[in-house]
Amino acid sequence: MQNADLTGTILVVTLPGQGAVGELPTHYFNPNSKQGKIRDALSRWFSIWGIPLTHSVNHPNAIEKAMHEVPWCDQVPEHLHGPQTVRYYADNAGAVIDAVTRLRPRIIFVLSAYLFDAMASDSVAPQIQAVIGRAKMPAHRITQMRLKALHQEFENAHIIVLPTPSKNTTDEYVASLSAPVRQCFTQVGFNLSETSDSLLSAARALIVIDESRTIEKLQNQLRINRQRAQALFEELVEDGMVSAPDAKGVRYALQRK
Repeated sequence: MQNADLTGTILVVTLPGQGAVGELPTHYFNPNSKQGKIRDALSRWFSIWGIPLTHSVNHPNAIEKAMHEVPWCDQVPEHLHGPQTVRYYADNAGAVIDAVTRLRPRIIFVLSAYLFDAMASDSVAPQIQAVIGRAKMPAHRITQMRLKALHQEFENAHIIVLPTPSKNTTDEYVASLSAPVRQCFTQVGFNLSETSDSLLSAARALIVIDESRTIEKLQNQLRINRQRAQALFEELVEDGMVSAPDAKGVRYALQRK
């Protein structure tokens, strides 16, 4: 899993009615195409995670070109809600099984715990694992915050389970997922250091009102060394996000714009 040439495709699995509609005109993160609430949320979340995107129509980077999305199914009967939907999803998993078989993704984002439960069901799991291999570990939580997010590594892929975007998926919550999400991308060979702008954008979401704590948080959440974290902090100062130490010894304060 450490070979830098592995990369491969990235598949986003969404609830019915929340994902992209129709063929992608160029690539998943093309800002000129309307691809649904999940794509719009992920565009921001990737920025918070420090995962570089160009948003270029004609010159997408490797990550943008690797992205694909599939709604689990067309619709769910109105009388089914919450956990009741899992059995229905398991019985109507054809589109997802086909996408996994065709694309052979190295990273699968599943935008609902109920979809993940359906993916792990007795009828669906063998067909998915025929492509991604057996699980190397149990699914485990990747944030200490209230909303559940999970990661599970398989022989040929990583599955990351995220909540559907809502008012509760705050920037602070999304930032708490940075380290494990970035680690998945680097494990399958994607280069997350294409631009300093991507890390700088992620750094903005991790500021706390203490320089040493901010630098430590940048190190831990972005999986970078202290020297790079210090340099990012100094860029934040230069960018006007924080102020430099004053004569009274106050380290810095957020700049309100």
